[in-house]
Amino acid sequence: MNSQYSIIRVLLVSLVLLVPLQPVQADDDYIEARRLFESGEILPLEAILEKVRQVFPGRVLEVELENEDRKVVYEMEILGDDGVIREVYVDAKSGEILSAKEDD
Repeated sequence: MNSQYSIIRVLLVSLVLLVPLQPVQADDDYIEARRLFESGEILPLEAILEKVRQVFPGRVLEVELENEDRKVVYEMEILGDDGVIREVYVDAKSGEILSAKEDD
């Protein structure tokens, strides 16, 4: 149970959930992220980070949870071990890395 609340705290602190067509406040972000996690619609951030670090080792600078094309996506900014900052997009439900690009 502690692990679940730890993940939820990480989501609250680290993520911004954008819900199209309605204004979102911080309290709503937390509630929606928790609902998505508890319903199994998204993987916990820890599981996503584990997968991403295997492909893009480095320091995570920022994480956001967004709705894109009716899909919930983790958007991450990572400072790679090679010194390059990349934006990495990950399907929040499957953990599949959708795309990555060097940050401008």
